[in-house]
Amino acid sequence: MTHVAEPPVAGGGQAAELERVSHWINGATVAGTSGRTGPVYNPATGELAREVDFASTEEVGAAVRAARDDPDHPAIG
Repeated sequence: MTHVAEPPVAGGGQAAELERVSHWINGATVAGTSGRTGPVYNPATGELAREVDFASTEEVGAAVRAARDDPDHPAIG
């Protein structure tokens, strides 16, 4: 069975604003540009806690380039 989570609804029927989790690329916060997001749940309570930006192809490329250009990055060795 598939369960689709809906954002919490505040009084008045409007979806409550959730904290957005963006990307961390090259030492800076970068907001997602794909327009897609996903839910982040609190593992202790199962409650919807935040939304995370899904990366676009360009954002993935920027993150990979930043990691490759950083000689101290743990993935480069």
